[in-house]
Amino acid sequence: MDQTDFSQAIARHVRRARAAAKLTRKELAVRAAVSERYLSQLESGEANVSIGILARVAGALGADLRAFLSDDAQPLAGPGAPLHAPLVRLLTTLSPTEQAGLIPLVERHVMDRRRALKGVALLGLRGAGKTTLGTAFAARHAVRYVSITREVEARAGMSLADLFNLGGQDTYRSLEIEVVAEIVRGTDRVVLETSGGIVGNSEALETILASFKTVWLKAAPEEHLQRVTGQGDLRPMHGNPKALEHLKTLLTAREADYARAEVVLDTSGRNIDDCLSELERICAPVFASGH
Repeated sequence: MDQTDFSQAIARHVRRARAAAKLTRKELAVRAAVSERYLSQLESGEANVSIGILARVAGALGADLRAFLSDDAQPLAGPGAPLHAPLVRLLTTLSPTEQAGLIPLVERHVMDRRRALKGVALLGLRGAGKTTLGTAFAARHAVRYVSITREVEARAGMSLADLFNLGGQDTYRSLEIEVVAEIVRGTDRVVLETSGGIVGNSEALETILASFKTVWLKAAPEEHLQRVTGQGDLRPMHGNPKALEHLKTLLTAREADYARAEVVLDTSGRNIDDCLSELERICAPVFASGH
């Protein structure tokens, strides 16, 4: 691809990404700290492209800089979140030679981390889609699907309700820590379904965050409630006329901890196939990298 084609490809990416972000050119110029005139030239393919400035534009759009540099037809958002501002600032200080030298180092770091990961861990409240998406994703990649709650029940030799009645929350959390540690020590990669309350078990949560590609499956409180009751689970409603309000309070209390996941996948108002396709884009590289 010659310089003209390259500039036009970048222009298409920027225009589409700005349209998707629903920003005016002026708004994007302010966010990216570039002149509106330069942005106009960039979107028309007339600007001399600077990687540093392009990185700022991509960061302001929440897009993946690599997509702007490809000749793909569609600009791709980053798998989960926009580039962090400190990283964008660092990139803008690099010379072309430094940028070229950085690429293989970053690629090596990313691949090493992917090889070290134990798999994918799904976080979120009941009704977010952890079981449905997790089992389908595990089957697609021919890996084991593991529910921490089911593993705790098997280790305790009793149901979750009986475990809480007899041993209380502390007993459950101790077993949860044991289960997570055992999974991490294993050699197989897995798709891990965490309990909704995993964020209350700091030791288990820290291990998961360090050892897995983590995805917070997020949904609107109304959908959480609708899904679990639609599956025949009446616990959220039984004897509780304010179930939705309590659910909203619980989600608010846990939101900051769920948000520690690397990626947020919002399942609200979306069908299974759509969510599974997004989960595939986010997590497939973990399994593709091999051990």
